[in-house]
Amino acid sequence: MPSLLPAAPAEPQPNEPARPGPRKTLTLPKQRERLMHITVTREEVTHLREVVMQSCHCVCFMRMSPLDHARRMCLCLCVQAEAVPMVMDAVMWALPQAEFGLRQS
Repeated sequence: MPSLLPAAPAEPQPNEPARPGPRKTLTLPKQRERLMHITVTREEVTHLREVVMQSCHCVCFMRMSPLDHARRMCLCLCVQAEAVPMVMDAVMWALPQAEFGLRQS
C-alpha cells in the first residue's frame, strides 16, 4: 500500500562524498517605490508639502511625524523610484537646510 506521507529526501551516506548541485540564484523583483524621509523645522512643513506636491504627482503616501517635542517634523514619503531625483532637487532648491533619508520600500 502506498504511503500518504511525502518521501524523505535521500541523505548522503557517510562513505559517499556530497555532490554539489547547481546553485539556484534567488532574484527578487525590483521595487519601484522608495521611502523618503525629509526632516525640516515645524515652520517649514507647509512649504515642504507644497514643494513636494508641485514637483511630483506620483506620491503613494505621505505621513508627518513630530520630532524633538514638535520642534522639527519628519515627512515620510513613498514615491516612485524615477521621481526621487526630481523631489530631492525641488526640496534642496526650496529648503537647503532639509535633511534627507532614503530607503527602498
